[in-house]
Amino acid sequence: MLATGAGTGALALRTPPTEPRWRGGILFDDSVRRTVRLESPTARQRLRTVGDWPYYLSPALPLVVDPLIVSLLGRGDAKSAANLELMGLEAFSYAGLLSFVSTRISVRERPDTTECRRLHPDAANCELDTEAFWSGHTSIVAASAGLVCANHRYLPLWGSPLADASACALAGTGALVTAVSRLMADRHYATDVLVGMGVGFAFGYGVPVVLHYGRRKGDVRVSFQPDALGAGAVVSVAGLF
Repeated sequence: MLATGAGTGALALRTPPTEPRWRGGILFDDSVRRTVRLESPTARQRLRTVGDWPYYLSPALPLVVDPLIVSLLGRGDAKSAANLELMGLEAFSYAGLLSFVSTRISVRERPDTTECRRLHPDAANCELDTEAFWSGHTSIVAASAGLVCANHRYLPLWGSPLADASACALAGTGALVTAVSRLMADRHYATDVLVGMGVGFAFGYGVPVVLHYGRRKGDVRVSFQPDALGAGAVVSVAGLF
């Protein structure tokens, strides 16, 4: 986790290239863009800001509310709080690192940059941005949703199945708001958003479930049995550790 966090920080501090390796849409990108992209630059900027809020608030539920407020302060369960905190940091670090690696390798130009270049061939006043694939905003918010859904599936953090399901729904709604806003604000193509959503949720849900909740605690059995020569008894310990 420390290594991935350090790697994420190093890539974040490195200035991305301004000349793209990859421009334009693939598959259904262009048709989706024509359908959902807002025409007004002012409206796009406003929606971009709206979509940023779930991104900035994405750590709130899995890293603040559930471990610190509910588990630690509400229930006095320091062990559960520490485990939730560490699982969350682990999932976010993986999702963040891979997002930066992907953008640095793909160097895909954002659709609004491509549009600006089309209108202004000299690129004057254009925001030259090649961090389109995949959508880092969407990936992080989806990772948060995956964490919240996994934690509330395996732990009754909010006291009832309905309340825990609502936590998952709230986090999922935030991820959808960010994803749709990135398309409507013309910051990403549909493939950027779909891949970012899938990767982010996979890490957010998979890290706690596969690496932690999915570990079975087997029964340990102790028995006394005669040895093969019949000279005495031996202790047999069997189980899943």
